[in-house]
Amino acid sequence: MRSIFLLDDQAGLLTLKDKLLYVLVVIFFVTFYPAHIPSVNVVSVVLLSLYSFFIYGSFREKLSLLRQRKEVFAMAAFYLLHIVSSLCSKDVAEGFSWTVIRLPLFVFPVALGFVYIKQALKERILFAFAVITTITILFCFVWSIVVSIAAKESAYLYNDNLTDAIEKQSIYIALLANIAIFSFVYLLFMKSPLVAKKGLVYTSLFILLMAVFFLASRIALITLFGSAVCMAAWYIIQKRKLKQLGLLVAGIVAVLVVLVTVFPKTWNRFKELAFTKYEYTHKGEESHFDVPVTADQWNGANIRLAVWTCGWELVKQNPVWGVQLGDKVDRMMDIYKAKQFDFAYETRRNMHNNYLDVLVAFGIVGLLLFLWGFLFEPLRQCIRHKDYFGVFVIAAFMLSFIPETYFDRSNGNMAFGFFIAFIVSYRKPVITP
Repeated sequence: MRSIFLLDDQAGLLTLKDKLLYVLVVIFFVTFYPAHIPSVNVVSVVLLSLYSFFIYGSFREKLSLLRQRKEVFAMAAFYLLHIVSSLCSKDVAEGFSWTVIRLPLFVFPVALGFVYIKQALKERILFAFAVITTITILFCFVWSIVVSIAAKESAYLYNDNLTDAIEKQSIYIALLANIAIFSFVYLLFMKSPLVAKKGLVYTSLFILLMAVFFLASRIALITLFGSAVCMAAWYIIQKRKLKQLGLLVAGIVAVLVVLVTVFPKTWNRFKELAFTKYEYTHKGEESHFDVPVTADQWNGANIRLAVWTCGWELVKQNPVWGVQLGDKVDRMMDIYKAKQFDFAYETRRNMHNNYLDVLVAFGIVGLLLFLWGFLFEPLRQCIRHKDYFGVFVIAAFMLSFIPETYFDRSNGNMAFGFFIAFIVSYRKPVITP
């Protein structure tokens, strides 16, 4: 823990400006998770952004970096599209309410896109994030165990109940837990001195892995297992140990069997995928991980399929420029009402898909701008520079965007805006004579 407070020997590798940037990033991490201090978190973002843009690095360096980071232009343009779309909306106030929530999509890329974070500082930031995330999840576990014992009900350990203490949805925390796992694994792979105490690191990894299972996010579990399989398969093939590939497959099957047995409530979430049929007028109850899944329920699978079909109708009506940001909710409610989809209308369901949400609001033009600036170009650069940590983080966000609309939540915008900008910031610039 000494390294968190810059009290270790390796802290000497950082300049004073590096240390100040690190402190501001840590304050952002610490204030991100608690439920009742959003204003403090906003202040931390403002301070981090102002310091990064005006103090950390010279403006000559920033201009040089900007010429090499074309994706930052696309990120800024995508956010400016929010302003234009809001002004073109019938409900201008609604449009600008979404624009404010999505401000991190502009602030972080502009602030961190103009700086270069060197390897020593990068490792320290990742270590701090992983440790803070682990401590937060450990607190959630302790809180939920106490509540579960008091209520004599194990359901308080699962899904959104586990993160009730910090009042955040489980799907977002599950994604961040995966990124914390990627961070620890990356630091171990790099043999960073920050993870010299292997016992604490492996204990943290165990806590994070258990959290992903108890949070019961399908896409987070798929991301975690998919990442583990890709990494293991790549290592085995690189080392030409093909016999171990069969052992790997057998091991994965064995682990899945154990998990299904030990975490039946988590497996209950996957059972929903077997019931995908729906009727808009159906009045059934919504399924829950703590009750048996039946065909007469609305569940996470058929709700999304029904909502996506409604959203696609809006896309067909306005394919190029979209329905505009301020009108997307009202237009979606109109579709629900016309189809007598009362279950979605009464609960004001959003798109449940980040890509569809962007496509509905901004059309094909906005979607292409978003995909290139925030995902495809950063991913291409990560592959080009063999930044496998960046590849896994971007892939995790890309998968997470399929079942949820991250841009409708402040937490989603904060997490995505920071990590994409951070991945861009540590890419080593090309020095031109």
